[in-house]
Amino acid sequence: MNRADQVAEILRMEALATAAKDRAGSLRQQLADDARAELDQQGTAPSWRLPDLGTVALPLSKETAYISDIAALLAWCQQRYPGEVETIHQVRASFQAALLARTVPAGDVVVDPQTGEIVPGMSVRPGGVPGALTIRASREAKQVYAVVGAELLERLQPQRAAAAVHEPEEEEDVPAYVPEFGEPGYPGCPGCSRSVVQHDEGCSEDES
Repeated sequence: MNRADQVAEILRMEALATAAKDRAGSLRQQLADDARAELDQQGTAPSWRLPDLGTVALPLSKETAYISDIAALLAWCQQRYPGEVETIHQVRASFQAALLARTVPAGDVVVDPQTGEIVPGMSVRPGGVPGALTIRASREAKQVYAVVGAELLERLQPQRAAAAVHEPEEEEDVPAYVPEFGEPGYPGCPGCSRSVVQHDEGCSEDES
């Protein structure tokens, strides 16, 4: 398998995975809609036990308190519980970005070229290390393999596969069996060698 074949197979499998994920998401949403409808009708969260598969349940949230405005909570705590308020010292995000932009690696340390100082707390990430392989498919390839993935998924769907397996085969035209002379069901005269349309000469059944 050459590189082109490998990339084509990757695109095909990724398209299948995307189509399968979309299909699973759609089916999951249908189940969720059914479960919510049952919740609205019956007032209780449904739980469906499916033999050999597992359990499908719709969880319900519990009424709990949560912090929605940390600034308002801080102001209240400063008044009511000042001992529970702590001061955090941290470097401004804007200055962190400025340092990263102007400092330079020097061996295994980072130096501020404006002052010549080695900046503590900063490290050098080595270059030249291979990263994850990237494949950028062309727009045409994406369109083609999206269709391929959908077709592959269609073939893998169990209902369609089962229908295909149990689809009745076309009946062959088999000639009707014609009994030989003297066999049960032979349509001719017992004393003749052919049908009763015409008797043999001298046959006792000959009306003439």
